Amino acid sequence: MNSIKWLLSLIAINIVGLILITIYSAYYSFGTMLFGVHTAGAVKDFWNTEYLLGTIFIVCFNLLAIITAIVRYFKK
Repeated sequence: MNSIKWLLSLIAINIVGLILITIYSAYYSFGTMLFGVHTAGAVKDFWNTEYLLGTIFIVCFNLLAIITAIVRYFKK
């Protein structure tokens, strides 16, 4: 039961993190359209930023969570 709770909280944090990254990417990619950047360039920048930051966040955060869980397991 405890591992299910841990996994669900990990998934929830991943979803919230990806939503925040999406908001950040949209703000900085589509906000430049006010200054004359074309829509195609803004969309390309959005997806590049989304892939880059999303991948780094998912890999690093989940790796940190897994390493922490393993260390806590072996400390018991």
